[in-house]
Amino acid sequence: MKFKNVAILTLVFVFVLAGVAVGYEYPDLSDEEITVYITFHEEEGRRLLERFSDLTGVSYEYLRLPTGEATSRVLAEMENPQADFILGGTNEAHERLANEGALRPYRPAFADDIPDMYRSNEDYWTGFYLGPLSIFINNSRWEAEFPDVEKPTTFDDLLNPAFEGEIIMPNPTLSGTGYNFLASMVQLRGEDEAFEYFRELEPNVGEFTSSGFTPAQRTGIGEYLIAINFIHDQMLVSKAGFDVESIVPEGAGWEIGANSIIADGPNPQAAEAFADFLSSREAGQLHTDITQRLSVRNDVELPEGATPLDELPINEDYSFEQAAGMMEDLQNRWEDEIGY
Repeated sequence: MKFKNVAILTLVFVFVLAGVAVGYEYPDLSDEEITVYITFHEEEGRRLLERFSDLTGVSYEYLRLPTGEATSRVLAEMENPQADFILGGTNEAHERLANEGALRPYRPAFADDIPDMYRSNEDYWTGFYLGPLSIFINNSRWEAEFPDVEKPTTFDDLLNPAFEGEIIMPNPTLSGTGYNFLASMVQLRGEDEAFEYFRELEPNVGEFTSSGFTPAQRTGIGEYLIAINFIHDQMLVSKAGFDVESIVPEGAGWEIGANSIIADGPNPQAAEAFADFLSSREAGQLHTDITQRLSVRNDVELPEGATPLDELPINEDYSFEQAAGMMEDLQNRWEDEIGY
């Protein structure tokens, strides 16, 4: 009997180490399908969906959209939803959708393993990953073209006229990353001062992109000298072997990348099971291993070379609720005053 008990405990321990969800059985969804709007890299989302399909037998379709476009699409489809689930994107966007009545609350199976601060109080969205905004520099170009210029360590340093046309950043009206930058600067400096900052920065920005990842990618290959986006996207470029450097400025904004179920979607059972899967340690570790993102779960191992969020100089007082509530107004003002 003692041997049997030890064997059972050992087996449970092995499952826990492997990230297998003990005590949870995924439903048979072999006759079901799920349609997902993916807001981060297509391959990352596909890998998660493929593993979910392995566990449940579900078939799936997905559409890759920047966070801003996904938000607009879900709002436009509220009378006749075409998708079941939003995978990824800053939680400000999910909070706005919840406020508009576009999401259905659901508490995933492993929600208790995720800190309360990374989940919606009303269960409209569940955090999946974390990341701070960061300045990204192409060191090869810097050493060749700007050897006598000090590297920027603050957001104000980016206003240096020497960087005219050399910065690339996401558009706050299209990208969740870009909006996080705008909203965090508004909270850090006040709305009028933040917009004055962006008006001064605009001549140095060679391009505003629709995707949050694109700035890191194009800075890595040397098309631009400096990027502003989330550090995990920069780490992917660094891991690919490019000579680059990330600097998190004091007071930087940060994101909770979230998942949510679309209200009245065509496949509610599959959507709930997918939310359960994404809240598990297995999904968290898989996503972190693929993307270099920090997981919301404390039992997911950090990416190699990553720094825990609480050891970075982020703005700990950043209010996601305030950012979500101001989203439409700030984006409209951006279009009126910055023009991109």
